[in-house]
Amino acid sequence: MSIADCNSRLYRIFWELQEKGLIDRRRRLVRCPFTVSLRGCPALNCIRYRHSFYERNLSGASDDTLRFVLLHEEGHVRKGSPFLSVLPALPILLCLAFLGHPSLQAGGSPAAKPVFIALLLLTAFFAYRTYYHRMCDEEFIADRYAADAMRCCYRVRDPGALLQNLLSTLLAGASLPHRKGVIPGIFHSKPDYRPSISERVQRVRAAIDSSDRKPVVRRTGSNPSTETGYPVMR
Repeated sequence: MSIADCNSRLYRIFWELQEKGLIDRRRRLVRCPFTVSLRGCPALNCIRYRHSFYERNLSGASDDTLRFVLLHEEGHVRKGSPFLSVLPALPILLCLAFLGHPSLQAGGSPAAKPVFIALLLLTAFFAYRTYYHRMCDEEFIADRYAADAMRCCYRVRDPGALLQNLLSTLLAGASLPHRKGVIPGIFHSKPDYRPSISERVQRVRAAIDSSDRKPVVRRTGSNPSTETGYPVMR
C-alpha cells in the first residue's frame, strides 16, 4: 500500500467503518488495476478498487456517499456467494471436462458432437441466467445492508436519497462521450443488466418504512441510550 493510499479519504473511511464493526476487521481494501470500478470480493475477503475509477467518480463525493459505497460492497462480501463468479465459467469447465472424451475424438460416435454442443449451449444459457438473476438479488441485499448501517449508525434519515444520487451520478458519468462503453462495475444500472435505479431506491425506502413500523422492544431498567431501537456497535 502506498503512502498516498494510506492518507486517502477512502482508506480513512474504510478504517472508520472497521472500527465501528460495520466492515469486518479482517477485510482488506485493495488497489487493483484489473478491477473495473469498486467491487467486494467474497472469495478473496477484500474490497478491490481501481484508482482511476475512484479519482474520476468518487473522490469528490461526500463522506456519507463513500461510506455507503464501501458498506454496499461489504454487503456483497458478507451476504454474497463466493461461488457466484464461477457460474460464467461453467461452459469452459464443461469443455475442459469432456474435450478429451473418446466419443468426441475422430472415429467416435457421429451423434456425440451435436449432443455435446447442445449440452454446452444449455449450460451456458442457464449459467448466465442464474448468474444475472443472482447478481440482481445481491444488489438489493447489499443496498439494504448499507442503508441500514447508514441509518442506524450515522442517523441518515433517507439512505435512498444517497443511493439515488450516487447511481445517477455514476450513470451520467458513464454516458459522457469520452466514457462510452465503460461499465462502472457493480453500480451500473440498466434494466437489462442491473436493477433500475428507481427499483433499487424504492426497495431501500420500503425496507426502511417496514422497519419503522415494527414496535421497538424496550427493556426495563436498561440504559436509556440503548432504548432507541438501533443496534449498538462495539
